[in-house]
Amino acid sequence: MRRFVRVLAPALCAAATLLAASRAAASPPLRPPGPPPALTPLPPPVLPLNPAPPRVWGPAPAAAAGASADGIPLEAFAAGPDMAEPHISPDGGKLVYVSSRSGQLFIVVRDLATHRERILLNAAAEPFSVTHCEFKTNDRLLCHLEGVARAGNPPRLFPATRLLAIDADGRGMKLLFRDALFTRLPPAAHAQFQDRIIHWLPDDAYHVLIELDDAGSVFPSVYRLDVYRGDLELEVAAQPPVMDWTADQAGVVRFGYGFRDETGVYVARSGPGAPWRTLEEFRRFDRKRFDPLAFGAQPNELLVFSPYEGRAAVWQIDLDAPARGMQLLFSRPDIDVGGILEWPLDRHVAGYVYETDRPHTYYTDPRAAAIDAELERALPGAYHAVIDASRDGFRLLTVSYSDVMPPRYELLDTRSGALTELGRQGAALGTAALATMRPVTIPGPDGIAIPGYLTLPPGSAAHEPLPAVVLPHGGPYARDHWGYDPLVQVIASRGYAVLQLNFRGSTGYGQQWREAGHQAWGTIMHDDITAGARWLIESGVADPSRMAIVGWSYGGYAALTGVEKEPTLYRCAVSIAGVTDMSQMAVDDERFYGGKDSAGDAMGTDPVALRAESPLAHVGNIRVPVLLVHGEDDYTVLAEQSKAMDRALSREHVPHELVLIPHGEHSLVRPQMRLTLYRKVTEFLRANLGPDSRRAAAPVSAAAGSR
Repeated sequence: MRRFVRVLAPALCAAATLLAASRAAASPPLRPPGPPPALTPLPPPVLPLNPAPPRVWGPAPAAAAGASADGIPLEAFAAGPDMAEPHISPDGGKLVYVSSRSGQLFIVVRDLATHRERILLNAAAEPFSVTHCEFKTNDRLLCHLEGVARAGNPPRLFPATRLLAIDADGRGMKLLFRDALFTRLPPAAHAQFQDRIIHWLPDDAYHVLIELDDAGSVFPSVYRLDVYRGDLELEVAAQPPVMDWTADQAGVVRFGYGFRDETGVYVARSGPGAPWRTLEEFRRFDRKRFDPLAFGAQPNELLVFSPYEGRAAVWQIDLDAPARGMQLLFSRPDIDVGGILEWPLDRHVAGYVYETDRPHTYYTDPRAAAIDAELERALPGAYHAVIDASRDGFRLLTVSYSDVMPPRYELLDTRSGALTELGRQGAALGTAALATMRPVTIPGPDGIAIPGYLTLPPGSAAHEPLPAVVLPHGGPYARDHWGYDPLVQVIASRGYAVLQLNFRGSTGYGQQWREAGHQAWGTIMHDDITAGARWLIESGVADPSRMAIVGWSYGGYAALTGVEKEPTLYRCAVSIAGVTDMSQMAVDDERFYGGKDSAGDAMGTDPVALRAESPLAHVGNIRVPVLLVHGEDDYTVLAEQSKAMDRALSREHVPHELVLIPHGEHSLVRPQMRLTLYRKVTEFLRANLGPDSRRAAAPVSAAAGSR
């Protein structure tokens, strides 16, 4: 079952986005060497969850560990989720989810009648981690694995995925496409990405539709996969340059799109056995074209993203009569539409999702709207969504979250109206007071108004200037959102004001705003971020002698650029998985199919200009301490970016520290990785923005480049 919100994630036109808040989308494929990993199942102990029935939603449990001198313990923020990525079985009797136990992530199955749990898998085994599992039947699960592969000389990192089938009782485990020794496998079994299920075929207990690349190719075929045996039956043969296939609601593959070099193509057919025809050819980075979302109620109806009056909107195309043009379904005059809400029972469109300063859903289905209202009565002030459902529709799995409430999952019984809490992502925080996000509008260059969020420490005095952190988002073609953000809360809990800006180039605010920052990483985007920092001072929020800039991915680039171009504005900088050399980043991305063109669209193609706008080229201008944090297995921004900055800072005798996290990927999702990150960041900020920060004592450490 696919995610409840299918947002615009254009594989054809988007540059290689560098998102910090969530896992980055896999780059176009290049087959990694070697066989898939062997997995050993854990012993299947049955653990009692609670002898009493699960509680109906009520007050949060008592706070976890007692507050430290700094406030909420960092361990509470980094503890990992009590529950994440939950899915319900078709009969509504079981739940599968990711859960953190003693700092380790596991896949857990819960019997909703007996309230007992079974640990199925270690979710964080090397070299592949289990991101989530879903029910194919009441007893058969498919689990998605993500990891890295290394190829070339010297070895270079690539993303890879695998698909694991296992019964809910822990038996019958099979890593699909890896068979007995000496068994000949079809070329598709060696694909780099092996978990791209395009239809779950709910009326077929044995099969799903999956797209797989043949060995050495990036153009997938579609197969009918036996989830017990692993057998593959060809449904649709590869048709270069198609790189992504979409099936209608009946499970018939009817649409595909992809690109070769700078030319893209859409293909479609009228039904099974009908010939494929080209709908349209387009230029790959033409942002006026459409991006497919999902099929509508009729097999010929395809819902797509396409601009309307300069903002992303949802349209419908009749694939049997494309000459009729597109029909506008939903748009907003002020911001981009973010996606469609597919109801989990039959995948019909129940509404449209958009985001102003908060996320919203415009419901077209009255029943879905009534359920949202019921959730709002139980958890007022949060955003709510139905993310999964039993086959009969009587049991709905819901999620609710806000800026001060990490995601909570509930089970709604539509017959009785009972709402039962199942688990939370931030259970270790207990009843600790979190900091609210306040929407702000910042005056920017040339009279523009920059939207963003200001988060103040809980209990801070409104009249007292605070130490402050400017926190530019990753992407850069992304945006900051209202909602629970653990890094923001960690920083605010230590007494710092936090400013997040959706500077020009951010998505969600229309094509003009997005294009205004295009390829302007160190110019227009930097100017907007700087305007926000100066606003903090001028408005009396920030103590001008106690301000830092912290960022992840592109935000790390922005942090380093900030202290390079504004040497007296910030007291220190933190770069997490940051880009330091744009020209090298362009070279690094060449290892992905189409990566060179993606990098060129995102950053520009002039190597001299790229070098000139790179922090690595201007280390001599940096006069304040720097903290660099990077995962060693980051394939989105290679760790060499931070290593090169470490060497350059050492040559210039700039106080700094480089922290390399073993096995860490771009988002550092595992609890121990997050705890390391939070400790390093808070210790660094305390050293540089704390009570002694106005004196000239050397912060960080005496030795530059420590690890």
